[in-house]
Amino acid sequence: MPTMAIMIGIQASGKSRFCAEKLADYVRVNLDTLHTRNKENMAIEDAISRQVDLVIDNTNPTADDRTKYICIARAAGYKVVGYFMQSKLQDCIARNELREGKAKVPRTAIANTSNKLEMPSCAEGFDELFFVSIVDDAINIDEWRDSE
Repeated sequence: MPTMAIMIGIQASGKSRFCAEKLADYVRVNLDTLHTRNKENMAIEDAISRQVDLVIDNTNPTADDRTKYICIARAAGYKVVGYFMQSKLQDCIARNELREGKAKVPRTAIANTSNKLEMPSCAEGFDELFFVSIVDDAINIDEWRDSE
């Protein structure tokens, strides 16, 4: 069964690095590179038509943002895995300051996404959900525990 991974986290939380290091064999779908929802939809449809693993590498801060992808994955018979990146605002701002050119996003954009960020839940439809943190340049992956 192919997998759709859904990244969750504010800008500069390490999502793209995680994808490059841990999901390198997945087709990466990212609005920063595709620029439009139409191109994003076409990339998702193409990956699904080929039944390959794919990762949605966007911020996906709210349950509503994630629902679209979960529904598409379910309808196509995909396993759905979520990766929530530890998103400490000050750490993300510091990492963003190291970026150059278009990769660097305005601080207000990071703050706005942080304000919208909703903790994911297995109840959203994830088959698996993980908490990812970057500590001393190492990527740590832990099983998610829904708070009750």
